[in-house]
Amino acid sequence: MAKSTTPKVNELEKHAAEIRAELKVPRQNEVFRAAVEAGFLTALADGTIDADEKEAIVRAVEILSVGAVIEWEAETLVDECAERADKEGVDARAAAVGAELKALGHPEAGILFAATIARASKGVDKSEAELLKTIGVAAGLTPEAVKGIVKRAAG
Repeated sequence: MAKSTTPKVNELEKHAAEIRAELKVPRQNEVFRAAVEAGFLTALADGTIDADEKEAIVRAVEILSVGAVIEWEAETLVDECAERADKEGVDARAAAVGAELKALGHPEAGILFAATIARASKGVDKSEAELLKTIGVAAGLTPEAVKGIVKRAAG
């Protein structure tokens, strides 16, 4: 039985304003979209995303996107991420998302958001932390920088 994700989502609501403030960057919609995919891929790193985990991811995206100018619905965005991961593979998508965050010039914001989404689902386990590191390195960050960002998402 999957553990409840509600406490983590409730905890996210307490810190959402701080996280949203860090996402106020140029080309915010594009950074947000890439960060959502990075978060989805991170949650998928353990092999599956069950219905509760998907619900938590969608809810985290909704919480973190309040006040942002977004042209899509959270559930549709998560479904699109799943389709790309199924079609191209998690590793290929991780490299592509990292490269996109690098090109957008805001890899730290993207990794923070991704780690926050992954944490809201069931926490960040070792496989998820490794995928965040892969995305971060593809985005031009050092493994140590990614580790620091993931710790900020947890705190």
